[in-house]
Amino acid sequence: MNQGRRGLESSIWASNGSRPPGPRAQSLPPRQTSKANASPPPQRDVLAHSQALRRFEQACGRLRWKFIDLESAYKRVGAAERWAFAAADAERNFKVDFHEFYAWIEQAVVLLLSVFGTVVEGARDRETGRRPAGSSAHAYHHNVLRALGDASHPLHPVLGCGDVNQALWKAKELRNRWKDAAEGRETPPLRMYDLHWIVTETMRGLEEAYQVALVRVNSELEAAQVEASALLEQKDQEWDWMVDPMDWEACL
Repeated sequence: MNQGRRGLESSIWASNGSRPPGPRAQSLPPRQTSKANASPPPQRDVLAHSQALRRFEQACGRLRWKFIDLESAYKRVGAAERWAFAAADAERNFKVDFHEFYAWIEQAVVLLLSVFGTVVEGARDRETGRRPAGSSAHAYHHNVLRALGDASHPLHPVLGCGDVNQALWKAKELRNRWKDAAEGRETPPLRMYDLHWIVTETMRGLEEAYQVALVRVNSELEAAQVEASALLEQKDQEWDWMVDPMDWEACL
């Protein structure tokens, strides 16, 4: 999994000091003149999309942190005795780590979909704030990736087809297969999967998807003439939302 680190040194995977500026700080793309784009979306929608992009950036920060831990854990699996772990225990712990890692992959995809106003079927109940349990929860995880399969969706070319899409589905498969590892149940061994390919392709796809989403948000902010003060208000509570995904992650 070592080669994947190259993806962390630039753009969305970089630290705050070297990451590109957020929405509206970069050069804006030329305006499209098609009739479909003649009327800008309501400002509240534009702000919601901008907020989703900012949260995606933060989710990728968590993914970057988790990736470094995951890479370290993978090395420990190969030298379990050196760390005073039984081989089976080391592999089991890695599978739990990967399950948590996928939770942030899924969160990142959901936020990207939100940038384009796409709501995943089976999302949180608006009144209770909770996601469905049981079979409905399994359907939700499936629907997150299925939403990318729509050929007309702006994210389809970067996340909904090709190697990246295959890697996302394979990562979800591992999430499903390994979710019971913490309970000591027998699960498929690590050697059956090319984890380096799965992780690096997934992160590459999220990187490319970020660029697509950034162009969309910048264009909407310009078209709607959103004031800087409105964007600053979003930053007042920009980290609060992470408490909720962490609770959600624990319940997957």
